[in-house]
Amino acid sequence: MPDLKGKRVAILIGPQFHDEEATSPKNHLQQLGANVDLIGLDRSPLTGKMGRVSLTPDRGIDEIAAGEYDGIIIPGGGAPERIRVNDQAIALVRAFWQSGRPVGAICHGPQVLISADVLAGVTATAYVGIRDDLKLAGAHYVDKEVHVDGQLVTSRKPEDLPAFNKAFADLLSGSTEERALDAVTALELAISREKGAREFYSAASEKMPTEALRNKFKYLALTEQGHFDQLSELYEKVTGQKPSTSLMATEISAKTVTPQISAAEALDLAMAAEQKAYDFYRKMAALSKSQKAREMFEYLAHEELEHKRMLSIDKATAQGGQGHFQWATHWDVPPGMEDLW
Repeated sequence: MPDLKGKRVAILIGPQFHDEEATSPKNHLQQLGANVDLIGLDRSPLTGKMGRVSLTPDRGIDEIAAGEYDGIIIPGGGAPERIRVNDQAIALVRAFWQSGRPVGAICHGPQVLISADVLAGVTATAYVGIRDDLKLAGAHYVDKEVHVDGQLVTSRKPEDLPAFNKAFADLLSGSTEERALDAVTALELAISREKGAREFYSAASEKMPTEALRNKFKYLALTEQGHFDQLSELYEKVTGQKPSTSLMATEISAKTVTPQISAAEALDLAMAAEQKAYDFYRKMAALSKSQKAREMFEYLAHEELEHKRMLSIDKATAQGGQGHFQWATHWDVPPGMEDLW
């Protein structure tokens, strides 16, 4: 069971929220040690859609900022229809999304994400009645009890709550795969991955069949170079020496690009690598003791996830769907790096 002590989670509720979709995640996360606040459009008492639960929000939407919480959950019921027309609520959800922190949505909850315009290229599930709405928002719909796409955890209905609760708690805590890494080793791994990704995109750009994909891969190569430089600067601050630039065998690199590589193969490799990088940076953010280090890793996590999503749009376009170029930006300037560790 994950230990969520010190984590703060917001559950966004409104009139006609689904009773168990609000209370079940709240109880589960609290049992694991998290602090959970019910966030309403205001502090007015609310009764659940089924009439089984009455709740009073701990705080109103105008009293909080996304940076105060480690994750947010949007239950279903009739509440999402009311929440999605509230500009402050949409701004809050969009800020969560742009931070790379976990976002959970159940049943009709993704309606809020549709209005926040964040689902392009995302794979998600939801109540079947809004399946077409998700597709029109650019999402890939799947019929599963729970689906995790980077920072997003979605489920279809109340019966899926056990799976949803577990998946959201696991994402919030970060998996244990790299928990044993110390700060310096983690930085070395991150630097190796960024160097490999930059080499891969640069080499793959020369093999792409269209100018649009060549330019996309060149752009991604430049972005990964920026990440490499940022992490290398931090490594020098922490250790007083330059990082090793040797690549680890498990990472993509220029060697991954064969003379026969197709656009579809390159996109699949790139998307898998971006997901892996997102997962790693989320773990590092969860383990960071410094607030500035945490913000930097969350920034990098968000960028990698946006890269994956823009690549998924290219893949859909290549398969005959519609796509567009989506720039991956969060801060205009990456977070400050002084005293990060």
